Amino acid sequence: MTGAAPQRPHAAAEPHECKERAEDGARPGTERLVWAVLAVAAELAAIRRDLRRTR
Repeated sequence: MTGAAPQRPHAAAEPHECKERAEDGARPGTERLVWAVLAVAAELAAIRRDLRRTR
């Protein structure tokens, strides 16, 4: 093995980034589905966070 560690791929941190990747027609269908699920999960987390603030 050579010394350089493999670089990790960029992880989307915001729901809109996940949505953009889910809508990218150049990506395989299964990968797009995963990004779509992550976008929904991120949106739900934001809603829960907002609801907690209002209580």
